[in-house]
Amino acid sequence: MIFGRHINRYYLKYGWMLLLGLIALAAVDFAQLKVPEFYRMVVNGLNTGMGELGEKTVAFDMDYLLDQVCRPMIITIVMIVAGRFVWRMGFFGAAVFMERDLRDRMFDHCKDLSQQYYQVNKSAD
Repeated sequence: MIFGRHINRYYLKYGWMLLLGLIALAAVDFAQLKVPEFYRMVVNGLNTGMGELGEKTVAFDMDYLLDQVCRPMIITIVMIVAGRFVWRMGFFGAAVFMERDLRDRMFDHCKDLSQQYYQVNKSAD
């Protein structure tokens, strides 16, 4: 059960981390769709000797390659790396915090039980 009365408090407490991770995951997926477009530009430019610049066609030279392909591709790759870090920290970081809070609550509950309880019940029960 994903949503239960005992777990909902953690979704509310760490929901911002989960939402940030989800947004970063969507941004990374969108950025990964751009990489094949850069490869298409290089392959078409090598085959035809011409590159597309909006509506115009220009010569496929080193300036075009650096300005229209390499620089945007490097920026996209850096965004993908940063986005992957953010979504992993968002999802797994929230999971670690939830686990820590659950363990603390369980420990506090066990600590508050009486000695009589532990006389009747074994500690592994």
